[in-house]
Amino acid sequence: MALATMIMAASEQAATGKRPGFWALAFLCWSGLVGIFLAGDLFNAYVALEVLGLSAVGLVALGGSGAPQAALRYLVVAVIGSMLLLVGIGLIYAATSTLDIHLAGARLAELHAADGPSPATLPLILVTTGMGLKTALVPMHAWLPPAHAGSPPAVSPLMSALVVKGSFYLLLRVWLDVFPAHSTIALTLGILGAVAVVWGSLMALAQKHLKRIVAYSTVSQVGYLFLAFPLLDLPGHGREALAAVVAMAVAHALAKAAMVTAAGALVLGTGTDHVDGFVGAARTEGVLSAGIIMAAISLIGLPLSLGFSAKWQYLTVAVQESAWWIVAVLLVGTLLATGYLLRPIASLLRSSDMYEEDHRIEPVPRPAAQRWVPFFLGAASIFTGLPAAPLAELTLLGVAP
Repeated sequence: MALATMIMAASEQAATGKRPGFWALAFLCWSGLVGIFLAGDLFNAYVALEVLGLSAVGLVALGGSGAPQAALRYLVVAVIGSMLLLVGIGLIYAATSTLDIHLAGARLAELHAADGPSPATLPLILVTTGMGLKTALVPMHAWLPPAHAGSPPAVSPLMSALVVKGSFYLLLRVWLDVFPAHSTIALTLGILGAVAVVWGSLMALAQKHLKRIVAYSTVSQVGYLFLAFPLLDLPGHGREALAAVVAMAVAHALAKAAMVTAAGALVLGTGTDHVDGFVGAARTEGVLSAGIIMAAISLIGLPLSLGFSAKWQYLTVAVQESAWWIVAVLLVGTLLATGYLLRPIASLLRSSDMYEEDHRIEPVPRPAAQRWVPFFLGAASIFTGLPAAPLAELTLLGVAP
């Protein structure tokens, strides 16, 4: 997805913003993501997360007139989240005398099983809160919509599809490998995820600008990821819940990268991101429109898509555990997603004679990269749902039964 974003960015100077520095910051952001994935100890993971966060702040600042304010707000949130993470890591080191992820987890499990208060509770709260801030979990999400709206077209897909996933991946990893199970905090995260799904969707329904719709859609889709935490520690179903949340993260990343790159191309072609400015654009930008439609299919969770497979895995575990509130959230979120995603699609497909011509903007033809990158990303979000079972087995390689 990062490679696809780079291809889109290389297609036109306007895609990377009005200020120089995109390429250095983008590759630094990519390096931070790889570092988080490869880190074997907590401090290296913290350093990689800092590289990711600071480069993402710089990328947001490359945008238009409101970008510096949005970047400053994001910087404040990133610093607070990093501070909470660092304090939590310090407490873990004080309790275990190690920063190795697996060794720290083994020692915390021993201390948790012993008599007396567990030393893992406070660092778990601190780390979870810090990563919730960076992942834009409701009610800590206010920084994300301005950062999306003010970012250059080539930055928004990195922010939505990958940057928020870096902090979530780290949270998921320490939750599974470092901290003992904590049902109260897990339930709290699940409830906040449910609120995010509904609140983000309602806010997306109220927006009239495509980039704002996509931004609040990200807030909603992040909520689905946090719905997994009450299910991860269930006896006999933790592996299925892990496969579901990984599938959901990948489905969202593919579909949202497609949606955001297509939105950026439309904005560059029309000069506006107002939904009404795209009326009839499908006549001249059919490939772009197809990419948006395929991305919407996966985000809604319609059959055959990876989004559908991920939601089906969620539903299977939730029904087996009688977690009917999660089932209700999934159904309500799907209906609301249908509502806010059909609006831009309807504008793209609407005939011009059904709309006032003075409001319609004929899009300037887009370079091939800006048309085909969203198309292939959208197609990937659909067709990766076909081999859902083998992908789930691949996800669980190395995970203890």
